[in-house]
Amino acid sequence: LRAQTRRGVGSGGWRPRAQSCSAAAIARDFSLRRFLRGGCIAALLHPLWVLKTHQQAQRIGAAEAAAGLLRAEGLRGFFRGYVSGFARFPLALGIFFTAYEALKRLPSSAATSAAAVASAPATDATSAAAAALAPATVGGGGESSSVAVAPSGAASVQELLARAGCGALAGVLCWTSIYPLDVVQSRMLGEAAYGSERVYSSALRSFKHIYRTEGLRSFARGYSAVLLRSGPVNAVLLPVSDAAQPFA
Repeated sequence: LRAQTRRGVGSGGWRPRAQSCSAAAIARDFSLRRFLRGGCIAALLHPLWVLKTHQQAQRIGAAEAAAGLLRAEGLRGFFRGYVSGFARFPLALGIFFTAYEALKRLPSSAATSAAAVASAPATDATSAAAAALAPATVGGGGESSSVAVAPSGAASVQELLARAGCGALAGVLCWTSIYPLDVVQSRMLGEAAYGSERVYSSALRSFKHIYRTEGLRSFARGYSAVLLRSGPVNAVLLPVSDAAQPFA
């Protein structure tokens, strides 16, 4: 969903579109297109994901990893865990974008309005409050619209920080939802054995083997490092994406 839309409001410019926090609006975000995006990633980029993981796990170069997979398993070697990728990426992206859009819809208009009033001069407090609270008017005919007035000053900083927090939390939720499957896929993709000698030959078999030999804690190995990465990265990525959308 686009957080902003081009409208000629007053003197012109971009204005954020009013968003609903209803269950129906959130359900629309968790739509088929989110899953299709993940499916496209799984279908098109999986061989590169296999090569990268195999290279990292075996501590070898990209050319050596590619040669080993081709020599032992042929092109099929680049599609290890291919089916499980169609479960991982659609689910991850569906939760990722839905969580971000839902978190952005949480009520914050009162705080934004208060920040707008606090940042205005004392003589203009009344007009600042009216500008922050009143809906904008589209066109010259006085027709009202649900377009909110863009905040400025302290309110802009507050909104930016709020969106950064939403992005960080969405990234954490995304990785938490699929991390056990990520552990399994990493074992499958990075395994040094080939052909019939492979232990992690399928997702289900890998789940059983890891649980039987290492216990449940193994499915959370490396989780803290992922959180340290996904939180800050998405705190920057998603707000920047929102800011760039009007120019797309």
